[in-house]
Amino acid sequence: MAKVPKNQVISGLFYVGVVALCLAAALFIASLLTGLGPSKTFSVFFSSTFGSVGSFLEVLKRTTPLLIASLGVAVAFRSGFWNIGAEGQIVIGSIVTVGICLFLDVPAYLKILLALIASILAGAAYAGVAGFLKAKWDVNDIVITMMQNLVAFALLTYLIVGPWHWGTLYPRTAPIPTATRLPFIAYPLNVTFILALLLTVFVYFLLKKTVLGYKMRVVGDNPSAALCHGINVKRTITSAAMISGGICALAGTSLVLGEFFRVQAGISGMYGFYAIAVALFAKNKPELIPFASLLVAVVLVGTLGLSAAGMPRRFGEVVVGLLFIIVFLPILLKRVKWLKGG
Repeated sequence: MAKVPKNQVISGLFYVGVVALCLAAALFIASLLTGLGPSKTFSVFFSSTFGSVGSFLEVLKRTTPLLIASLGVAVAFRSGFWNIGAEGQIVIGSIVTVGICLFLDVPAYLKILLALIASILAGAAYAGVAGFLKAKWDVNDIVITMMQNLVAFALLTYLIVGPWHWGTLYPRTAPIPTATRLPFIAYPLNVTFILALLLTVFVYFLLKKTVLGYKMRVVGDNPSAALCHGINVKRTITSAAMISGGICALAGTSLVLGEFFRVQAGISGMYGFYAIAVALFAKNKPELIPFASLLVAVVLVGTLGLSAAGMPRRFGEVVVGLLFIIVFLPILLKRVKWLKGG
């Protein structure tokens, strides 16, 4: 077996140590500002995440859609396509899934299968539009995928307050049939967690072991070099965008089939935006994304427990934002150093 270079191990340990230190510092400062006190803050945070089997299962439940979306985002980022539209693609996947489960008159097992396939296709087509525009006319991928989020949110709002609204004041659809709901491994952890792990293997194999994955990595690293080596850059970018969107849409399917069993306001849970931080934190490496997803899920669940104890509900977003800054800081410093050197 090939040995990992010592400098990479030291760098990785240092990186993890900095993240852990920043997380502890954020909790400590927040405990002083809110008056909870360090002892209670750390106690509530860890009891909410690792204090019992149920709390850890809750962490894994939050990890599931985050892991799926992060894998999709990583495929795009690794290919040089900045897919900031994962949130909208999650929404599209959830809408398609509910539509099939509620309105298609076929056996339940076939509904589930069709929901998975249709979700992938819908997400791929939705992201593929942005990928095609980027590849064909160099339209800014960040702008167009962000705008696609707004379109998906608008479609969701129209459906849950309009034709799909289900007899309550709260904007949501009717629940999907019980037979179409995927079973739980141990409540609240659904078998969709296994789907997320299988997708991790798939993305790893795609990026590391296939010709298309090789082309994606080359295009992501240096499009000009890829063009010189005969790689169709436009086709590769479009393909990466479609694969990314299809995977992200599966996160929406997992939320419908394994957690909410309907579509409602806020179903995406900002997982698409958190996925950006996770993918960058894991350096777009599929083998590291499960651990990064778990870390962010721990932050989200732990800070949710703290909000019940009196801490502001937005604190979790602040901590994730802090991790995001930590990820970008080394990149920014390298860029500044390069500019000064130039």
